[in-house]
Amino acid sequence: MKKILVAIDFSEHTIISCKYAIEIAKINKAEICLFHTCFDNILITNSSIPDAYTVNSFVDPELNSEIKQSANKQMLDLRNDMILKLQNENITRITINTIITNNDFESDLIDFCDDFHPSIVIIGTKGKGESLKVFGTIASKIIDNLRFPVLAVPEIDAFLGVKNVMYTTDLHTSDDVLIRKTFNLLENFDVKMFCVHIVEKNDYLQAYSKMDDLKLIYSKEVDDKKFYCDVLESNNIHDEIDKLIKSNKIDLIIFLPHKTNLFQRLFGQHFSKKYLFETNLPLLAIRL
Repeated sequence: MKKILVAIDFSEHTIISCKYAIEIAKINKAEICLFHTCFDNILITNSSIPDAYTVNSFVDPELNSEIKQSANKQMLDLRNDMILKLQNENITRITINTIITNNDFESDLIDFCDDFHPSIVIIGTKGKGESLKVFGTIASKIIDNLRFPVLAVPEIDAFLGVKNVMYTTDLHTSDDVLIRKTFNLLENFDVKMFCVHIVEKNDYLQAYSKMDDLKLIYSKEVDDKKFYCDVLESNNIHDEIDKLIKSNKIDLIIFLPHKTNLFQRLFGQHFSKKYLFETNLPLLAIRL
């Protein structure tokens, strides 16, 4: 992991997103790039304005200049603050760069990623105007369209670490590829992965067989203490996941993004939007 891109909007949530970037960079000796779009918070409410016009068409040149100046100052202050924190820890090997664009957040981020080739993109699950809300349209599209891993960080107070990660599998043939990519991406962390499949009672025989096959693949590659693989029988999916998160101190949830409903692709149709918010854990989307 050599390049970390952080999408920021200068809200309070930016602090924890940058904290994750710093902690990940420290472990991997990675470069950090802070990304911001000036116009992602502008909302045009006049319904008489034709859709064909761009945001720039309705921003006064003077206002445009003020917005850019403000963004540049906030970006410089943020970068200096991050550098100071690293220096206080006697860490000087991490480079922090910045990029500010002036158009559409989603398309600008995707275009920049295609040039920058980040190892991981960090976004907040909520920002000013909910512009970065991971379960909203913008971030959902980013997760779907970016070909790079995306770490969505909720509004939490501190870096939780990257030690106990959970992947809830539907036992697809793609599991092997995703698990390998996860271990490769997190290779510099002392990670234990909990790979689980939850089935209703009396509906588990085929699931056990497939899970045994998955165990066999990694039995000679990964220490048993680093890879927990099991089928859990329960008629209450939510409670079972809650127990697993609490008992194993899960600090990161892995999922495979598809161009389907975001919540269904995380855990299946049993899981609601409300439940996912309540987990309040970082979510890592890894594309195959």
